Formats: sequence, C-alpha cells, structure tokens
Amino acid sequence: MVRLVSAPTGAPLPSRRLRGGAVLADPLVRELLEARLVASLATLEPDGSVHLVAIWFALAGDAVLLATGSGSRKVANLERDPRATLLVHDSRPGAEVCGACLEGRAEVVRGEEAAPLVAAVHAKYVEPRAEEEPEVAAFFASDDVALRLRPLSAWTWDERESGSARALRAGGGALPLVPTTPR
Repeated sequence: MVRLVSAPTGAPLPSRRLRGGAVLADPLVRELLEARLVASLATLEPDGSVHLVAIWFALAGDAVLLATGSGSRKVANLERDPRATLLVHDSRPGAEVCGACLEGRAEVVRGEEAAPLVAAVHAKYVEPRAEEEPEVAAFFASDDVALRLRPLSAWTWDERESGSARALRAGGGALPLVPTTPR
C-alpha cells in the first residue's frame, strides 16, 4: 500500500502526478491494474466531447490491454485520435477510495495479432470453461480487436489510510455502497 504525506486533519490527501516509466512502476498503479476491477475508458468524439465506457483490462508489460469490438465507437474514436484516459479505482464505503487515472495513447490491434491480447483480457475475468457456454462464446466473439494503451502520465489518489477513512471505519459511520442486481 502506498502511504502519502499527511494532510491537515480531516482533509483529503493530495493526489500525485506520475510521468513516463514512473506510471507503471508505481505500487498503487500496479496494485489497481493487477486487481480484477472494471475500468472506465475515455476517448474523444469527433465534436470533442468525451465517450466514456466501462471496460475489462489486463496489464501486459508496458501497456494496458483492453478488448472490444471493431465496430465500437471507441475504436472509431481512437483511429481518428489515439489519446485515451483509463480510470481504475477501488471504492469502498466512506472515504475508503483509491484510484489511478492513466493518460496515454492507445493503439488499435486487429487480426491475428489481436487474438492473444483479447484472450488475455478475457482470462482475467472468467474461468476458461466459461467459454464453453454458447452465449458466452458468442459474446466473447464480438471482441475482435485489442486496444493497447501505453500510459504517458497518471494522477493517483489513495484515501484508504486517511484520517477520515480511519474515523469512518472505526466508528461505523460509512453507509454501504449498494450494487445493482442482475436482471
């Protein structure tokens, strides 16, 4: 766990800016990228607005891999403008939050080169036997493109050991987050 300098009592801890090789070398960034979480990927629309989607990911060397369909808006956006931002966070009740906002350029990988990259993303989230289910296999078949995001910079934050997080944890004052239920 990364520990930051103390902030004034009750105040949030400062976020940190990372650049270049320090991004993927950072312990908090690695902890988040190695965890099985759902990230949010932002790309730019032709009019400059942001297209933001939830997405699975896998860490691979100096890049973060993402799997998607070749007809998706994110692919069209990245082929026009490769700038992308990936938000990965682990949020818990109260102030038990940490995250990283990775900024970089994403390469669209197609064809035979994409298949093992897409498979690496899927393998992080489901058991191999799950693909034996026809519905799962059909869903996964729609992921025919890999995105390879190479982070250039990042902002990180970690409030898990802040004074407010400790106080809420000790006093039981944080209300639980409520997930949606499958339909």
